[in-house]
Amino acid sequence: MTSKPTIDCNGVATWLAEYSGISAGIIGHHSLQRAVGKRLEATGLDDSEAYLELLLVSPQEQQNLVELVVVPETWFFRDRQPFVHLRQHIGALIAGGLPSQPLRLLSAPCASGEEPYSLAMTLLELGLPADCFRIDAIDICRQSIRKAREAVYGKHSFRGVSEAEKAQNFQTTPLGLALNPAIRATVHFKCANLMRCLAETGSNYDVIFCRNLLIYLEEAASQHLLESFASLMRPGALLIVGSAETGKVPSSLFHPIRESFVFGFLRREEPSSLLPAAASSAAALTASSPASARDSAHGGVAAPASPRRRERPARQPALETGAQRRRALRAATAAAPPASQPRSQAATLARSAAQLGDPTADNAVARTAGRAGSSGEPATGHELNECRQELERNPYCDATYLRLAQLLELRNQTEEAIDCLQRCLYLQPNSRQALEAVIALTKQAGQIERSRQFQGRLARLLP
Repeated sequence: MTSKPTIDCNGVATWLAEYSGISAGIIGHHSLQRAVGKRLEATGLDDSEAYLELLLVSPQEQQNLVELVVVPETWFFRDRQPFVHLRQHIGALIAGGLPSQPLRLLSAPCASGEEPYSLAMTLLELGLPADCFRIDAIDICRQSIRKAREAVYGKHSFRGVSEAEKAQNFQTTPLGLALNPAIRATVHFKCANLMRCLAETGSNYDVIFCRNLLIYLEEAASQHLLESFASLMRPGALLIVGSAETGKVPSSLFHPIRESFVFGFLRREEPSSLLPAAASSAAALTASSPASARDSAHGGVAAPASPRRRERPARQPALETGAQRRRALRAATAAAPPASQPRSQAATLARSAAQLGDPTADNAVARTAGRAGSSGEPATGHELNECRQELERNPYCDATYLRLAQLLELRNQTEEAIDCLQRCLYLQPNSRQALEAVIALTKQAGQIERSRQFQGRLARLLP
C-alpha cells in the first residue's frame, strides 16, 4: 500500500497567516494539508503551487479554504461565568437609569450564533428593552453565519442549558429548537475577515467577547486585533477572552478583572484612539512585504508587527534556568522513567491524562508514551510525529499537548511549547501542571507580563 505524497503547503500557510492571521503551526500542518488536499481534488489541480495561484486570484476559493480550516466549536452560555459577570457589568452601567444611547456589544468570532444570542438573552433577562442595546456578530465563515441567521439548533448547542431556559427561549420544530424571533432580531450578523473589517463597525463598544480565536493567531496578528478592539471600546468597557488567551492581552491597554473563570479585562483610560496607529503599522508592514502588492490585489491582509509592551515589574520568585524549566515540564507531563520500564511510563502518562479530566485519553497517551524514547537525549522527529498523530486522532487530548510541549522544550522550541501549553489550558483551564509549565517557559522567554498573568491564574486556583 502506497501512502499519499506529502503536500507542500508552505505557500498556502503564508497566505493564510497574512489573510486571516491564523497560524498553520497552531492549527496543525496536517490539518492544513488535509484541507488543501480536498481543495486540490475539488478543483482538479495537480499540485500546491497551481492551487496557490488560484487562491491568490479567487475570493471564492479563499472562502472555500477558510471554511475547511476553521472549525467552529460553541454552545449557548458556554462556560457560563462570563455571562454571569456580564449581568453584573451591564447592571452597574444601567444602575443610574437606562442609557441615552443603545449599549453596543460585539461577538467576534460568533461562529453559528450561540454566543451573541446568549448575550441577547442575558440582557433581555435583565429587563433591558431590545431597543436599548445592539449586538454585532462577525465571523469569517459564511456557513456559520448562515446557520446563525437561521437560528435552529440541535442538542449539541445546549450543553449546560436548563430545560426551563430552552422552554422560555426556543420553540420545538422538526429540524431542532428554533430561537424566538424577538431574540433573533437583536443580533446583527456579518460575514467578514476580522483582520480588516473592524474599522467599519464604528466605535464605542461597551462589551466585546472574543473567545478562543487568539490562540490560533500569529502573535503579531493577535496583538493587532487587540489593539483594534481597544480603539473601538469605551474606557471601562468589558473584554472577555478565552481561558488560554489572557496572557496575550496587553496590560498597557487593559487591566484584568480579578474574578475566577471570567477571563475578563477592562479597557484602560486612553485619551486618543489607537486605530490610526494600528492602520499605519499595518500599512508599513504591508509595504515591506514582498507579497504586499499581490495580496492587496486579492484581499490578503498582513498583520502588523506587535508594538513593545509596557511591562510593569512584578514581585515574584526568580523562575528558572533551563534545567528548572525542564523539571516543570516533566512534572506537568509525568516524564518517562528509564528505558527498562516502558510500561510504567505509559501508565504514568495515562494517569496524568485521567487526572487532567480526559479519561478517554489514556490509551492515546499510553501509545505515544510507550513509543517515545527515554534516553534523556533531545526529542526525535519520530517522537514529535507520534504526538502530532495522536492529536490528529484526538484533538481534544490535553495530556498529549502537555507531552508535546515537553518534547518541544527538549529541542529548545520554546514558543511552540508555549503554544501547546496554551492549547492544553484551553481544554483544561484549571490544569495546575500546565500553568506551572507555561509560567516557567514564558519567564524564561522574557515574556514577563504573560508569566505574571499566568501566575495570577495559578494563584486563584490555590486553596
